Amino acid sequence: MPALTRYHLNLWLRWSLFGIGMVFFTTFYVGKALHSLPEEGWTLEEERHLKLMEQSVVDLKPEFIRSFSEPMKRMMPHRTDGLTQPLWPWVAAWMHDSSELLTFLKRTQLFQLGLTLGFLILLGITCARNFTLPAAFLIVLVAGFHGFLPTLSWFTGASIFHVFFLLSWVACLYALQRNSLWVYGLSGVFGALAYLSEDRILPLLVIFVLISTIRATWGWLKAHWTSHDGTSQWLWRNHLFGLILFVSCFGFIAGSRMVEARAKFGQGFFSYIDHVRWLEDEISAQAWIRKHPNTTSLKSLPLEERTSLQIYMGTHTQQEAAARLQMGLQKLWQRYSLDGGWHIIGLLIVLMALLTITCCGTPRASLAGQKRYPETMTTVFFTIMVSLTMLLIAAWDSAVWPSDHSRTLLAPLALSLIWASESVLRRARRRTSAKLITYAYLTVLWSIVSLDFVLNGKTFLNP
Repeated sequence: MPALTRYHLNLWLRWSLFGIGMVFFTTFYVGKALHSLPEEGWTLEEERHLKLMEQSVVDLKPEFIRSFSEPMKRMMPHRTDGLTQPLWPWVAAWMHDSSELLTFLKRTQLFQLGLTLGFLILLGITCARNFTLPAAFLIVLVAGFHGFLPTLSWFTGASIFHVFFLLSWVACLYALQRNSLWVYGLSGVFGALAYLSEDRILPLLVIFVLISTIRATWGWLKAHWTSHDGTSQWLWRNHLFGLILFVSCFGFIAGSRMVEARAKFGQGFFSYIDHVRWLEDEISAQAWIRKHPNTTSLKSLPLEERTSLQIYMGTHTQQEAAARLQMGLQKLWQRYSLDGGWHIIGLLIVLMALLTITCCGTPRASLAGQKRYPETMTTVFFTIMVSLTMLLIAAWDSAVWPSDHSRTLLAPLALSLIWASESVLRRARRRTSAKLITYAYLTVLWSIVSLDFVLNGKTFLNP
């Protein structure tokens, strides 16, 4: 009975501390979001979203006089101009009325604030149930203050993209660990919704299909070419049906946008960014986009105006390409090093330290529960490949198209690094490791959380 009472007391204290911390976080988050209310003046990207929103308002008022299926298809989020994805204009169209533009803009910002805050609370509760308390706080802080908050004042789909990008990341990681059909379908659903917000999700989805296929092939070879008895979760038939389900879910949700893009530009996955990224600067990129507004113009491109990697490498040296990439990486470092980047670096150092201490300072694994999870390397490859690919693309594109899409990596990387650190810590505990490792880990995380709370508290009190 005393042990049971102590357990319940610890549990009550844990969730009470979590509730207090979330109250402080919510106060800072909402206060800073409201202090960044939009002012008059629109960016070019916001103007594109506003134009598509006005067109989507007409789609949401169908007339079933001559047909039923066609108006229903038009009600789906599908409109695109080759740069703007349809989900946010479609969502904003449901909130549109005859009020003033600034009033409407504030209403959409409050919607984004409520959406992201609700998501962060659910994320915090989920992490608090599975991770240590400072780890849960740190994930919420990185996702909230450094991921969502900078996107709330803009009339774009960035906030929605952050939500579905993180959900797609987690679903893909879980699918790589479990190889379950329903998780494949969930990855397709979240991936499609993220794609309808921003097309920057495509590298993640392509890498997921590639790595999962390689893992399934390796599992098939291992099962047929070794005499070792055992079971494997990676069945080739399961993977094949999983990919079919993944593509079906993605196509069902994003298919309307792909049909629209094919009718306008000749390609279902068309994006102007794929073409203008091989130009020199933003001015030439904007001019190229204005000059080629439709499929007729794109199909009749003269040779000197065509863009591709082969053409770029044929007119530039490797040193020039490397210099452009290096300059882009420097821009990303200057933007994110003090805005979420130091959290990721700190968590990476913590993970490396835990791995070193566990390998060198604890007894060898003697039981199955003390050994490494069999799909660890698969998820590590996925995390590294997606992160590097998206960072390199963002660094390269920064020369012609300044954007803030790399911010979406902060929350998934923080979650992945903490997930890995907690797994290593649990494995060290199963090997009867010293409590000093746990105390040092918790001390470092509480220090990062406290510092972030203090810094954001200062900006909240002195906006």
